[in-house]
Amino acid sequence: MGRAKKMIDELIAKKSNGNKYLEHKIKIALVLKGVMVDHITASTPDEKEIIETILKVAKEFNIKLTN
Repeated sequence: MGRAKKMIDELIAKKSNGNKYLEHKIKIALVLKGVMVDHITASTPDEKEIIETILKVAKEFNIKLTN
């Protein structure tokens, strides 16, 4: 549990570099792909579909995730 949350946090941190506008843009991209960012916590079970979607969005943003 918690892998999806860590991946989302890493994606946002790497892509936005602290820019609040970019953080919001990334969250919207994830929501549009079906990942409810605000509902995923460290205790949320890691579902294969969510992990794959996060990786897909990271790839679209040219971000390599370590998680």
